Amino acid sequence: MRLSPAIGFPLVVLFMLVAEFLLWGPFLEYRRPLLASEPWRLVSGHFVHLSLTHAMLNGVALLLLGRLFADRLRTGEFWLILGGAPLLISLAFWVGLPELTWYRGLSGALHALYFAGCFAWLASTQGRSRWLPIGALLGGALKVLLEQPWDSSFPFREWLGAAVVPQAHLVGAIIGLGAGYWIKQVRRRRAQ
Repeated sequence: MRLSPAIGFPLVVLFMLVAEFLLWGPFLEYRRPLLASEPWRLVSGHFVHLSLTHAMLNGVALLLLGRLFADRLRTGEFWLILGGAPLLISLAFWVGLPELTWYRGLSGALHALYFAGCFAWLASTQGRSRWLPIGALLGGALKVLLEQPWDSSFPFREWLGAAVVPQAHLVGAIIGLGAGYWIKQVRRRRAQ
C-alpha cells in the first residue's frame, strides 16, 4: 500500500518542523565540502530550513500542492518528484554553482511539483479548459524568470535574514517540466 500525499505530506511537514525545533539543519543541510563523505546531504538539505518561518511556509506550500494536484498526479508520481527533485537540484548545484557552499529549503522541489502538476493538468484537459493550466504554467515561468539574478549571486532577503537561491526555483521548474513530460509519455504508453 502506498502512502498517499494526503497522509504523507503532513508527515513530511512534521519532519521539517521537528528538524527546525531540534536544530538539525547543520547536520542535514547541503554542504558542498561534505558531500563526498556525507552524501545524504544531497537530499536531506532540502528538508531543513533557515528558520521556523521558512519551514512553515514551505510546509504550507507542500500541503497546498498536494491538494491542488491530487487529481492530476498519482501517489507514486508525487513521491518520485518529491524524492528525486532534491537529488537532481543538488547535483545541478554541484555542477553548475560551485560557489554555492551550503543550502537549505524545499522551494526548489516545490517548484518541481508545481510545474509537473501543471504539465499533467494541461495534458489531461482539452479545448477551452486548457487556458487555466496554460496560464498557471506561464505565470509560474514568469515568476521564476523574474526572480533570477542571472549571475552567480544569491540575493539577500530581509524577511529570512539570509541569502536565497532562486536558481533552485529555476532548476526545480525545469525538473518539473521534464517530470510532467515523462509522466505524460508513461501514461500514454500504458493506455495503448
